[in-house]
Amino acid sequence: MMKLFKIIAFVGCILSSSAVLSQFSIDSLSHIDYQALHDANLNDVWGYTDELGNEYAIVGTSKGTSIVDITNGAQPQEIFWLPGSESIWRDPCVFGNYAYVTTEAEDGLLIIDLNPLPQSTNLSTVLYTGPASNPWQSAHTCFTSSSGYAYIFGANRGEGGVIILDLNSDPMQPIEVGTFDISYVHDGFERNDTLYTAHIYDGYFCIVDVSDHSNPVLLATQGTPNLFTHNIWPSADGATVYTTDEISGAFVAAYNIANLQQIQEVDRVQSQQGTSVIPHNTHVKGNYLVTSYYSDGIVVHDAHDPANLIKLGSFDTYPGQTPGFDGCWGVYPFFTSNKAVAADITEGLFILQINYAPAASLVGVVKDLVTGQELAQVSVSLLGAAMSEKTNAQGVYKTGMSVSGTYIVEVNKPGYYPQTVQVALTEGTTTTQNFNLLPIPPFNLSIKVLDQATNLPVTNAQIKLVHPQITHEGITNGIGQEDLTLFYQDDYQLVVGKWGYQTKCSTPFITASTQELIVYLQKGFYDDFTFDFGWNTINNAETGSWERTEPNPTTNTVFDQDSPLDCFNECMVTGNSSSLNPDQNDVDNGFTTLISPVFNLDGLSTPYLNYARSFYCFHGPGNFDDTLLITLSNGIDQVVLEEVIAPQGDPMTWAYKSIALTGLLALTNNMQLFVRTADYAGNPNITEAAFDHFSITNESILVIENNPPQLRLFPNPGQDQLTIQGLTGSKSVKIYQLDGKVFLETKCSPLQTTIQTQSFPNGFYIVEIDSKRLSWIKTGQ
Repeated sequence: MMKLFKIIAFVGCILSSSAVLSQFSIDSLSHIDYQALHDANLNDVWGYTDELGNEYAIVGTSKGTSIVDITNGAQPQEIFWLPGSESIWRDPCVFGNYAYVTTEAEDGLLIIDLNPLPQSTNLSTVLYTGPASNPWQSAHTCFTSSSGYAYIFGANRGEGGVIILDLNSDPMQPIEVGTFDISYVHDGFERNDTLYTAHIYDGYFCIVDVSDHSNPVLLATQGTPNLFTHNIWPSADGATVYTTDEISGAFVAAYNIANLQQIQEVDRVQSQQGTSVIPHNTHVKGNYLVTSYYSDGIVVHDAHDPANLIKLGSFDTYPGQTPGFDGCWGVYPFFTSNKAVAADITEGLFILQINYAPAASLVGVVKDLVTGQELAQVSVSLLGAAMSEKTNAQGVYKTGMSVSGTYIVEVNKPGYYPQTVQVALTEGTTTTQNFNLLPIPPFNLSIKVLDQATNLPVTNAQIKLVHPQITHEGITNGIGQEDLTLFYQDDYQLVVGKWGYQTKCSTPFITASTQELIVYLQKGFYDDFTFDFGWNTINNAETGSWERTEPNPTTNTVFDQDSPLDCFNECMVTGNSSSLNPDQNDVDNGFTTLISPVFNLDGLSTPYLNYARSFYCFHGPGNFDDTLLITLSNGIDQVVLEEVIAPQGDPMTWAYKSIALTGLLALTNNMQLFVRTADYAGNPNITEAAFDHFSITNESILVIENNPPQLRLFPNPGQDQLTIQGLTGSKSVKIYQLDGKVFLETKCSPLQTTIQTQSFPNGFYIVEIDSKRLSWIKTGQ
């Protein structure tokens, strides 16, 4: 407690005494190590208060159910332990003086009579497995309402929806009175005959009328931000529901449900903005949200205004921070003493004391200074607080801080001069600060794209011009030109491409006087998937189809970057889920095939087909049967270029291939590449693939066999300069692009070994030193 006292005392030096009294805080009272106590991990936790005001934590563990007296929070005592079948999940809930515990082991519903407490800890129990004619043995979670009904979610019966039990006649002998079984339900909540259900695998929540428990009526459904709806909890007034998606980097989201025909998301928030920690279960306590937040522990948000969720603080139960399923699984914050209990999977049970206090809110409207028009998508940032909000369509922003003070607010929108002001914020008070932004004078830029050999316009070439504040994209017209309106006189990244040409990257400095850029494209075939050049897919897999995207990492499988050889960050990858779970969106129950646009190799003497690829497979109990198959067709015949069998469970890495095509099959004007992988039902595997940096060259881009061992290029990959190590005399140096044309020719010697490469487009180069060849990669900043 001394640490907490020092924090509050320090704040008292700069704030009034009333502010000190309202300071939000979470204090750790004590901790129980369940691995030492029962060699068990923790699952979920609930609470119970007896008629004398004694408080208890009812703890689900991997090996049984525990009840702990926490009345003296500093000296908790386990008073009851009932072993059960080992399971990853036990979920307790309470009605009256009875506890109900579901488990994903086949133990049924455990019912514990709490009436003897506190005089006796000899508590009777029963196991309920449903009616004899329609039994069930396991379930994920439960919820009990004050009206005497238990709702069982995710049972191993039917679709795993909701089973409704009447507890009123005999809480130890429930009577099944209804079901809501349209699909699997992971968790839910009921109040005043309205049931709220979270359908995790379908990615939505339902609102259901259960006034007739035997005939539930669906009222509304709504998808959640990450389409993995894990739990749902309504506000006290029933006007808002809050949800979590159990996905790395997902959100706690708020929805206005006043009109069930037009449910509206009003805010979403993370424990730490922009991080990949997973939210688990959120609970509403008054005007506050208390969320079990995996490796961030428990997190508390001010929800006085559901459209302005403000983080107040957290208590970290887990020593590390991971994007996986480590840390706090459950929290119960509803004791009248404002104690809370938090169940950390490996670290045990934490008994906490929470002092709730409202945040300091900041709201306002952002407008164009010249026109007076409200501005949407304006970034409003509290500097130093690692948080930023966007204005809505009406130019309104809402944000805030947990502690009173003077903060610097920065407002920024592409095309406008940023604005920075100091704002004084006070806890429990809403401060209004409006902004009027001055537009930056625009200027015009024409980009012309010409064929390097003929000087003729290249029509329908795709253009991407990137500034840190804004990205401009366009397609050239009939005269090979695209006109853009810019705001920033600065360095840009420019990439221009079209199927049938070599994509070109550059980093021009553009000012209002630049007026025109001319880009020359060389004919050829190249695709780093910066643009959509028309690759198609054919698949029947249920999940994991090929997609052009920036890859999201998963645990051990998909990496977090494309091949480093190209202009931007896209590649082709199977099943690009935002979840870290490698089995969440991999290739399942079918095949997926990536098909290139047609390309013409007729007349080429020594063509090489080049690409980067990666493949992952962690196979199940059956024989290994998944491969990455890469084939080439000329419209009549087809040959296998590669059949890749991934090492079992090895993380994905890029492999670079340069394959001579002469003699494999007739080279025609109707060539296509096929990249296929599959994972069929009956032998479950985790299967992922990636493909990038396709090109056709006149010679291999991987010719390095004849390099002398002392000759080396560094850094490789590199950016601004290339240094040649191992030169023994003055040497002629030629640097080739992928099409075989010389990009630079120079002389180097032991006294001059460095070549400046700032002007080189990003990509793969062959460096020829006399007759020796090495590969070198130029990457962006």
